[in-house]
Amino acid sequence: MAKTQQYDIISYTKFNKNKATIRESNKGIYHCYLINTKGELLHKFEPNVWVNGVEDDNVIFAYKEINNKCDGEALFDSNGNQLTDFKYSTIYGGVEEGFFEVKNLEGKHGHISLSGEEIIPCIYDDGQYFKEGIAPAKLGQKWGVINYKNETVIPFEYEDIGHCDNNRIEAKLNGKWGIIDKYNNKLVSFKFDETWLYINRDCNSIPAKLADKWGIIDIYGETLYEFIYDDCESLDERGWFKFKKDNKWAIYSCEQDKFISDFIYEHIDYYSNGISLVQLNGKYDYVDFYNNPISDFQYDSIKHFYKTNLIAIYKDNKCGLMNTGGKIIIQPKYNDGIKFANENMLVMQDGDYNQYVMDIDGNIIIPKQKYQRFYGGYSCGYIVSQLKKGYYDKKGNKLEVNFKLCQD
Repeated sequence: MAKTQQYDIISYTKFNKNKATIRESNKGIYHCYLINTKGELLHKFEPNVWVNGVEDDNVIFAYKEINNKCDGEALFDSNGNQLTDFKYSTIYGGVEEGFFEVKNLEGKHGHISLSGEEIIPCIYDDGQYFKEGIAPAKLGQKWGVINYKNETVIPFEYEDIGHCDNNRIEAKLNGKWGIIDKYNNKLVSFKFDETWLYINRDCNSIPAKLADKWGIIDIYGETLYEFIYDDCESLDERGWFKFKKDNKWAIYSCEQDKFISDFIYEHIDYYSNGISLVQLNGKYDYVDFYNNPISDFQYDSIKHFYKTNLIAIYKDNKCGLMNTGGKIIIQPKYNDGIKFANENMLVMQDGDYNQYVMDIDGNIIIPKQKYQRFYGGYSCGYIVSQLKKGYYDKKGNKLEVNFKLCQD
């Protein structure tokens, strides 16, 4: 019987905070390396520790894998120093008020600090992140609220509970939703089938659902807009929503306590960088928080690139580029589409999903190759190519690593 060949696999994460991780499998053993933008080795993790890369919070999530099974997740700092043991099944990404929510290997929830200290022990059956100094937690089948000292500030008597927003908390009791404050005082009666509580000090309205219709109530539960709308979805965490009526969508602002558009849109997407994608009469554009369009609804398709001021535009099967102010940077002239755009560099993709890199002036930096894929766009001046195995700068030069990989 022929011996099964063992394949070595190497992959790369994007640079973040000028650091990235190289991940390698050699003869069935995983190796991960932390590097900087000079290709220097900053830290080599112990074998079979699988690292996802540096997070925005300057930490690293890593898990230990044995026999293709996760044996626990741990927290490291951005220099590779281990902050916790591999005793968690999940460390939930995104630090809130200085803490990560975690779940241990037994399925219990708690919270740890950025330094890895367990602030809230893993004793809860479910949980959510901290906001305004308190966090929802679940014991058995009931939800309550705890503070940083693990003191119960709202008793465990609710079927579900939400985050605190400006001293207001959504809670579910006897199958219905209402609003309470941090001291468990009832602010809005428990009579709604759903509520959307994303408000700040300037918001005086809350979307709510009765039976199969949506309406809008004030912060005391009084009806502001009748329950006549067919659907409602959040557009961002600042209190922007879209409502549907007669198969058309409109934008509602809890900050302004009013609809800022008529029910005219076929589609509305989430706000990002202060703009939201909308579709009108089959054409696409972006609108701001006052419903002002960026351009003039002339594009067949349009795509904003997250955390940038760049938007891909498509018209008559041609692709171009504009910024979030509506200024055309590249007229729609390319047959290939733009897959990623950031740091003034474009990852182009043809109809067969083959990719290549072009700068914003149209110069080809990394030529097209069959099956070529890039892991996202540029970050810290480099892009990841899995086909060509490595990091490449904005001139197409490969970043050489200054240490020996195991598979070498």
